[in-house]
Amino acid sequence: MNTKRGWIVAFATIFAGVALALVQNKVAPCMTTLMEAFSIDMATAGWLSSLFSLVGIIIAIPAAIILNKVGPKKGGIIALACAILGSLIGVMVDNTAVLMATRVIEGMGVGLMSVIGPSLIAMWFPETKRGLPMSIWAAYQMGAQAVMFFLGGVLTLNFGWQGMWWFGLAACVLALVFYILCVKSPRPEDSYADVESDDVNIVEGVKSPSAWIMSLATMLFCIGCFGFVNWIATCWAQTFNWGEDQANMWVGYFSLGGVVAAVIIGAVLNRVKNRKLFGAVILVAYGIVSIFGMFMDNPTFLVVFVIVYAFVDAGFPCVLWTMAAQTVKKPELAGVALGVVSIGFNLGVLLGPPIIGAIVDSAGWHAGAIAICAACILGAVVLMFAKLYSVDDADEAAPVAEGLSAASAK
Repeated sequence: MNTKRGWIVAFATIFAGVALALVQNKVAPCMTTLMEAFSIDMATAGWLSSLFSLVGIIIAIPAAIILNKVGPKKGGIIALACAILGSLIGVMVDNTAVLMATRVIEGMGVGLMSVIGPSLIAMWFPETKRGLPMSIWAAYQMGAQAVMFFLGGVLTLNFGWQGMWWFGLAACVLALVFYILCVKSPRPEDSYADVESDDVNIVEGVKSPSAWIMSLATMLFCIGCFGFVNWIATCWAQTFNWGEDQANMWVGYFSLGGVVAAVIIGAVLNRVKNRKLFGAVILVAYGIVSIFGMFMDNPTFLVVFVIVYAFVDAGFPCVLWTMAAQTVKKPELAGVALGVVSIGFNLGVLLGPPIIGAIVDSAGWHAGAIAICAACILGAVVLMFAKLYSVDDADEAAPVAEGLSAASAK
């Protein structure tokens, strides 16, 4: 296997993921401007973001089917084309319903790439070497969030909400060019997860208990994580008597720090023997750190907190995407496994903010922090029940199966 070629494919894929995530995250930084431009309330504006999670849940398994039928290159082109089409229509509309529809189109692209991206990396890298490229992939959302939060004010001030749309559109066009030029599948005999194989049985992959266990652990983490990220700026604004902009700035630092942390964790993961235990420890650590974040009554320790939080925030996604392809017995079912895990991911993103928000509203910030911690600890327990399969296990089982078959033939 050509490692250099694998990294070229990985970086082109990750850039495509970042471009699509820019499109996904363009609403929050210009939410107030959008509400004024379209005369909509907060609930309606919230759907402009949460629609992505709903589409992600619906398209997760179909994405695995598309991946198998058309391959990762054509599938990725379709994903980027959806984002380009949705953004191009969206930037020209003045109707809320049509804008919602364009967000659905964009969401289809993001949903496709969330399955295609890690599948491509799994095809080019063996299990023992996936830690670093998968961890860099895991940081694509954090990187995009940081970019949009840091540039959102400038783009919106100078170009209105349309500036965010044009920025995402330009990124997707550029990503499409790189994707077409750089991405290809390895030869079937060189692939570590031949998701394009005719032998892929979608139903068999969907029936894998470990994939659903991993999906449940992921959902619990995302309920806690996105509940925390969605409300921590408001928590600090109220606790520290800050303006919204100052609190949001620190949230942007989270995302930026998470990108750096993901690369470091990725390098470590390639040397970790028990990744499942590592993931469980990170989940518990996230819960503990989130309690500290919401219990702080002054900003003295914020710098230290942001550094520590960056590592626990990036930690589980790095482990998740590295292990997800191993929750099925056959490497060619990796795309299906990633689709199943994506369901849990998007369900957690959808449920986290309203659940934690409701708890905070009724019982306060401390209760919300405890709920976040409880979700993460429960996720750690669930994760330990997931069984991970190795290519080596399959290779060892094959001769045994052949021997039994020969014996029965005699």
